[in-house]
Amino acid sequence: MAVPLLLRNMNGGLQPSEKHRMRKSVLEDELSQSINVAAFEKSLLTTEITSIRFLGFNHVGSCIDRPLNDEYLNAYLKTRGSFTATTLFINRDLVRGNEPWPDDANRLRLSQAAFLLLRSNCHLSPSFVNALANLQHPSPAGFPSQAAESSPNFWFFVPVRVQVQCSDSAVHVGSKSKSQMNPLNYLHLVGPNVDIRGSKIAVNYLFRYADADESMAVVFNFQDGRWKKVVEEPIIRLRNSYKECTSAPMSRDPIYLQMAILNSVLRWWNNSLNSFDDQLISYEEDLLRQDLTDGGLLRVNAETNQSLHCMAAHLHRYGSELSSLSEILTSCRDYNRRFHQKFALLGIRKTPDDLSNILNALNVAASHLSVISIFRDELERKISNVLALLVDNNRAISDQLLIRNGETMQQILKAAQTEAEESRNVAVETKHLTEEMTKILHATRQETEAAGQLALQTQKLATEMMKDSVAMKTVALLTAFFLPGTSFAAILAMPFFNDDDSFLAGPEKIWIWVVFTVPATLLCFGFYISWSRMQTRRRARDMPADVEMVTAPSAGRG
Repeated sequence: MAVPLLLRNMNGGLQPSEKHRMRKSVLEDELSQSINVAAFEKSLLTTEITSIRFLGFNHVGSCIDRPLNDEYLNAYLKTRGSFTATTLFINRDLVRGNEPWPDDANRLRLSQAAFLLLRSNCHLSPSFVNALANLQHPSPAGFPSQAAESSPNFWFFVPVRVQVQCSDSAVHVGSKSKSQMNPLNYLHLVGPNVDIRGSKIAVNYLFRYADADESMAVVFNFQDGRWKKVVEEPIIRLRNSYKECTSAPMSRDPIYLQMAILNSVLRWWNNSLNSFDDQLISYEEDLLRQDLTDGGLLRVNAETNQSLHCMAAHLHRYGSELSSLSEILTSCRDYNRRFHQKFALLGIRKTPDDLSNILNALNVAASHLSVISIFRDELERKISNVLALLVDNNRAISDQLLIRNGETMQQILKAAQTEAEESRNVAVETKHLTEEMTKILHATRQETEAAGQLALQTQKLATEMMKDSVAMKTVALLTAFFLPGTSFAAILAMPFFNDDDSFLAGPEKIWIWVVFTVPATLLCFGFYISWSRMQTRRRARDMPADVEMVTAPSAGRG
């Protein structure tokens, strides 16, 4: 890349002449610095009290590790000659134990006033400040050129990937499709239940030997403060390295800071890729154990496919970040080889084996990085294999579903045919039943008509019988009138009443016949009249029913 190569050839931090300052302002884009500084202060600096981790090595050979606020930082920058080497670690808020996460936890524990002091006293170059304000973009590096008068100042940004224990699996799994496809964000791994979180560590090293025997480094660590041990690991490594210094000038050697940062970063990268590999193995084992006859696995495989694509996107970004880290390590190796003679003249490196030991340490780190890069390439190929296995499983599951669906469709068609035949049979039976019902209704209608005709005939017969009854009534009336008299006359005319010695003999006894005949005749007439009235009332009561019975069949025929 043209821009990083250009930046590596810049003067890293001495106070140049006005001529050199004009050239530096053009090369390092000081015109954009004010905008970038404002953006950096607004988004990443806190408005509260500064809390900087100070790690210094004084002239008597003691290592000092303490926090600095704004007041102590200002005092140190004014009277810093008592330390041969100092490193200022600027972190985000470090959460201890179960402490609540503050609202501004994503901001560095550095105020705007403190940042202004560091810019002026540590000679932070415009390119370095511009890179601080654009962390989401690939960051350049600034190492000294090969010119004879170049200073040993340098700065670089190290890309970091750290595996941390997942704090909320439900949220991280659910947000995979929304944010984790972007490699700038974290990646959740379901199998090992960890998150791989990316960040950067910015290092600015200032070596002063013209006006003071002192080195000063500023380290901006942008890692999440919830994982305190991870953030403090480079600090602990550098503090332990100072224990090997047998003299105060040795603490100024930048190799201690370089190796403390690089060794921590390489360990984090190795652990992250190991967790990445564990997740791929977990997916591969799950795919190999899948029951291809279970159609419900398509949904599970869809989630796996989404996760694999997220992992592939992150792995591509890992490749560019590891390539950038390899360039930084190569630059550190060239830097130590180029400035070894100057460091030896200043008493920082004393034995002839110092350069050999330093280059060996850097070569080991480079070898470790090479192995990590090869491992990343292997993981990229493994993702392709797992995706191919996933596609094969989905195809097999789909084939099984097609077979089962075909069998099910055949069963459905057979059932439909059987149901159609049953429906036809029911239709035929219904037709026969309808025909029988029609016949029954027709026969019923005929019977009703016959009953109506019979009722009419009966009515006519009743009318004729009523006519006959009038004659019979006349005969009965005459009979009732003459029957008592004739009956008593016949009785009195019997031989035992006609004897000459009988009481009834003689015409003068006719009154006896009259006495019997008149009451009997009246009694007969009374009975007849009573019976006639009773019959009349009965006929009047039965007449409507007879009329209805006769007229109903006629209405049905209409």
